[in-house]
Amino acid sequence: MTTIMQPQAETQTARTQNAQTQIAQGSGPWYTIRQASLMSGMPETTLRYYETIGIIPPIARDPSSGHRCYNQEDLDLLETISCLSATGMSLEHMREYLGNRAAGAEAAGRQIELLAEQGRRLDQRMADLRARKRYVQLKIRYWGRVRDHDQAGATELINRSAQIIEAAKRSGNERLPS
Repeated sequence: MTTIMQPQAETQTARTQNAQTQIAQGSGPWYTIRQASLMSGMPETTLRYYETIGIIPPIARDPSSGHRCYNQEDLDLLETISCLSATGMSLEHMREYLGNRAAGAEAAGRQIELLAEQGRRLDQRMADLRARKRYVQLKIRYWGRVRDHDQAGATELINRSAQIIEAAKRSGNERLPS
C-alpha cells in the first residue's frame, strides 16, 4: 500500500498565519484568485476545489476582505499541478506526488514510479488515439471510393480492414477527455 505524505496541520496553520502577517504588512507580491487562475491555466473553481480537497495547502487570506492571496510559491505549485493534471494524473497520485516532494532523495524512487506509471498510461492513450486515427483514415478512403462511385472498391477496402476496425472498437472502450 502506498503512503501518501500530507503536510502537517501545524505547518499549514503557521504558513497561513505567516502569509496573513505579510499581507497585512504589504509585502508580496500577492495575486488574486483570478490572477492565479490566469497564470496557472486552471479555472478559479478548480483552484478552490483543489484547496478544499487538500491538493494545495490552504491559501492565505487578506485579513480585511477574506479573499485568497496567492504568492509566488503558490503559483509555482499551481504550475506543477497544472502540468500533472494535463497528463491526466489522478488526484490521488497528484496528492502523493506533491506530498513526496519535500522528502527529496528519500522519495525519489516513488516519484519515479508515479511518473513512470503515468507515462505508461499516456503510452496507452496514444496507442488508442493512433487506432482511432487509422479508423478515420480508413473511413476517408472508404467515402472517397463511394464518392467516386466505386462501390466494389469501398466494400473491398472495408473487408480488408477488419483489424483496423477491431482496434478502433477496442480503443473506444475508454472515453477520452474532451
